[in-house]
Amino acid sequence: MPCVRIWILLVGLLLSLPGAAFAQAASSTGNTPATIPDSPRTTESDAKKIPLFVEHDGSDVVGIRLAYQLKEMINTSSRFNLKLDDGKKIVLAIESAEEFGDRPKLSSVYSVSWLYSSKDGALKYYLTSDVGIVDRETVTETVEALLTKTDRVANTYSYLFD
Repeated sequence: MPCVRIWILLVGLLLSLPGAAFAQAASSTGNTPATIPDSPRTTESDAKKIPLFVEHDGSDVVGIRLAYQLKEMINTSSRFNLKLDDGKKIVLAIESAEEFGDRPKLSSVYSVSWLYSSKDGALKYYLTSDVGIVDRETVTETVEALLTKTDRVANTYSYLFD
């Protein structure tokens, strides 16, 4: 029985030492735990990203997937920033429809218009447009091609963001 008491005492002592040592070290150096900010910080690299907004009109499956993957690639891009709030941005207005009504979910036709918006509610200015056909297998390549063209459009009209 005395061995059990000694064992429990030693385990309790060992478990309390790391916490006590950490508290003493923190109080002696004056360090306090860092607070986590309520909103994400915008870095300088975020400020240099091209602000984009994607509008999609269409109920076809492949067109919806195209718009969704486009938004996802913009979110993970180091060049673009998906902007939902008011301000200067390039709007990608996408319209899509099934290529063949009797064969749904295989392919879609789409049109993309690149527009400049200085603020919400203001007139949007036409920059350029494109049309194409996309199927389930070529959605990723189509999105990459649209982002490449978006980069060219943004470089051409970069003075609008100064």
